[in-house]
Amino acid sequence: MKILVTGGTGFVGRLLVRKLIENNHEVVLLTRNPEVTKNGLPLPIQLFKWDPQTSIPPKEAYKGVEGIVHLAGESIAAKRWTDKQKKIILNSRVLSTRNLLKGIIDAGEKPKVIISASAIGIYGDRGNESLSEISPQGIGFLADVCRAWERESQYPGLESVRKVNLRIGIVLGKEGGALQKLLPIFRLGAGGPIGNGKQWMSWIHREDLVELILYSLIHDNVSGAVNAVAPNPITNALFSTTLGKALHRPSFITTPSLALKIAMGEMAELVLSGQKVEAKKVCDFGFIFKYPKIKEALDEICKKK
Repeated sequence: MKILVTGGTGFVGRLLVRKLIENNHEVVLLTRNPEVTKNGLPLPIQLFKWDPQTSIPPKEAYKGVEGIVHLAGESIAAKRWTDKQKKIILNSRVLSTRNLLKGIIDAGEKPKVIISASAIGIYGDRGNESLSEISPQGIGFLADVCRAWERESQYPGLESVRKVNLRIGIVLGKEGGALQKLLPIFRLGAGGPIGNGKQWMSWIHREDLVELILYSLIHDNVSGAVNAVAPNPITNALFSTTLGKALHRPSFITTPSLALKIAMGEMAELVLSGQKVEAKKVCDFGFIFKYPKIKEALDEICKKK
């Protein structure tokens, strides 16, 4: 298949592009800076320049494309959530999706499938409630962003195209994601539960997420909202204990909720709220996880080369 990818230079996107090439797919990548991307991703890919918030992609980028994977978006944890930053986070998802899909209409080249990233933040902070794709959506900034993001993916004129909204959990892997800032702290023996540690963490290993994207591209039975999480959510306390064991370090130093709220402001929601999200739908599709349990995932990520 010929696959168009946005966000291909990010933590998930880099691995996705490599796996697509390994699986003999032809890759088209939209990027703000093709020269920088060419040096950073020295792979046989076709590059087109695109500013996702201000323009639609070139028509040539869509030529012969059978699948689209849309991962582009401002990191939600890059900066403190000022009003300005929250607007950037929202627009980076809504406007990029709108421009990308409008470009399909303008180019007159409809793909077979569009996979668009979303997040489990759409459920809000839900305590011990088990959440499936049909659970009511939540409240709060992240829920609002995800709701607008998914709504934008239903662009008029593309009703005949199979669409998948991957509601992605906490992505774990080497060289980025949620562990990028945590690993140095835990390696020093200064890690531990956040707040009371009872908040649920619905996570997925980066390799499984990429494999799920590949699976979704070629399996027509995958459609609609899909929880992209491992089948075994855990509490923050168990995550901290398991990460400490994987690193052979103590992990009992608790970070008080109040301290986080003072330090991070509204962004503390990222680590103090929780969602216990089910992976039943993706398992029913027939997808098999390589890392279904947190111990296996963290042992692999933390092992020395």
